[in-house]
Formats: sequence, structure tokens, C-alpha cells
Amino acid sequence: MEKKILLSSCETDYNSDLHSWIDIERQIKNLADAGFTHTQWMQNWEGEYLYSKSEMFQTRDVLKDYGIHAHSIHASEGGKRTVHTPDGKLRYRNRYRLTDIRKDYTSTNEYLRLAGVDLLKNRIDLCTYINASVMVLHMQLPYMMFEEQPEEKKRYYEQVFKSFDEVKEYAKAAGVRIALENMICTPQKYQDEQFDMLFDRYDSDFLGFAWDSGHSSLMCREDAYHFLKKYYKRMYATHLQDNESIPDDKLYMEDTDEADANVLRYDRHWVPNVDGTLGQGILDWDLIASYVAKAPLELPADFEVMISGKDGSREDEFRQLVECHRQAELFYEKVLSYK
Repeated sequence: MEKKILLSSCETDYNSDLHSWIDIERQIKNLADAGFTHTQWMQNWEGEYLYSKSEMFQTRDVLKDYGIHAHSIHASEGGKRTVHTPDGKLRYRNRYRLTDIRKDYTSTNEYLRLAGVDLLKNRIDLCTYINASVMVLHMQLPYMMFEEQPEEKKRYYEQVFKSFDEVKEYAKAAGVRIALENMICTPQKYQDEQFDMLFDRYDSDFLGFAWDSGHSSLMCREDAYHFLKKYYKRMYATHLQDNESIPDDKLYMEDTDEADANVLRYDRHWVPNVDGTLGQGILDWDLIASYVAKAPLELPADFEVMISGKDGSREDEFRQLVECHRQAELFYEKVLSYK
């Protein structure tokens, strides 16, 4: 009897967004040894790092050597959004335009905007080198600026349109689709407006959706699956993680910095509790699998988890990764059952 082939995917930075190639290769080897068949390349998902062509070849060859297929990557929008304040608190910078970013495809400074476009094209090039067809992208919405200066919303989206218009044919020629991710620390109504506007303007061969289950469980207060249900027909990528939702009193605070810090703390990135044996998490993986099965994404769906060994133990880290692989295969089977 022929053995059924089960597919599974976990992101390359499951332990941390490491910069050293020695550490990156160790994590990719761990993915392969744990049994994963696919990955989302996540290194340098934030910041302004540009890959050289030699590094793109190295990325391709390291993945190939370990038999891991990257069907997606996580691009960078430029700059650092998550920072520590001088007193050690975690802060998420997304409510206003940032002035310290040198590559920003939404910028009103034309030089910085064009540099941001170059950064996007750099990641599209990386996709072509490693045979990835989808590029996940953040698009932070400075929503408090929109509220306080309504005229700035029009300027903001004009810059976004200009940048995407310039990137569109480059991406299509490369066979790469961009998938915009739903975000944390951003009210749902602004994200609905964003996705509706952009999906009306751009066709599905260029622009689609990446669903982050953890972000949704935090920001979609009435229905954690709101974005999944609304945009699954354009869903080309996933960041699947289990989570716990944040209490209202932690989210709706007068101190918005403290509220955002709470959201970051509650963004757990737990391994999806697909079979109910892990004892944590609130998400319905049967429901999620049913929508993933209807979506036009290339299977397997990508897990995005945070795994670190207790007290820095490499053995415990790998044990957790093996369990993550088991849950990923179970989820893959669930998705197939709904096909």
C-alpha cells in the first residue's frame, strides 16, 4: 500500500530572526530533521536589509541541501516598528508616520518611497531565486494620523497606489503575488477599509491576503475569524498560530502605548492545538481548515510559531519542533478532508 505523503510548513525563524548564517542553517536543519517539507523564509522580515545576489544563491542552496521547499517569504516594509523604550518597555509604533525609516513604500518623501520600492523588488528577486511564489507584506496603517488629519489618509493611499503600481508588473513578470497581512495594534475597521480598497483596485494575480490567526484573535473582537471569512478567496498565505484573546481592560486603555505593549505580550505564537492535546489556545482548527481548503493558496499552510527550549536547551527546542510538525501534518490532513 502506497504511503500517503503529508506536507507541513513552519517558518525559518521559529526560534528567532537570527542574522548569523550558522544559526540560520541550524534552524533550517532542525526543520528538516523534524520532518517539515516546506517553510516561509522569514529572515529580515523587519528592517531595511537588502539581500545581495550571492546571499540569494546561498538561501536557495541551503534550503535545497536540506530538502526544504520555500513556497513563500516574508518581505520587509522597511524600518523597525517594534522597539524597546529607554525604560525597557515594549512599544509598537504604528499610529503615526515614522520619521526614522529610510526605505518606506508609503512615504510622502519621494526618495524614501522609491527606496521602499527597491526593497520590495529586492524581496521579489529573492522569491525568484528560491522558487517562492508568494511574498507576505506588512502595511502599517497610521490610523491616529488619519483620525486627527483626515486629509493625510488620501495622501497616504496615493503613495501606496503609486508604489504598488510600480511594483505590479515587476512582480507579475517574476510570477510572484504579494499577500498583505492583517495586523496587530490596528483597529479592525481600518484594516477592512484597507483591504477592500486595495483588492478593488488590484487584480488577484498581483495582490492578495495573508491571514495571521493570532493577530485576528486579538484585534477582531466580535469574530476572531472575520478576516478569514471575508477574504479567503484571495488568501495566498497564512501565519497560523494559536493564541489567547486579550481582555478588554488590557486593550482599551487610555495609555495607548501600554495597550499596544499588552497586545504584543498576548501575541503568543503558540503551536496550533489541532488535536486538542496541547492544553492551550482558543482557535477552532476545524473551522480554519475548512476555509484554508477553499482558499487559492499552495499547500501546506504556513505555521508561524515561537519555539525556544527551556533554559536554552537545544534538546527541548527540538522536541517542541517535532510536536509542531505533528500538529502541522494533522492540520494538513484536516484541510484535505474539506477538499
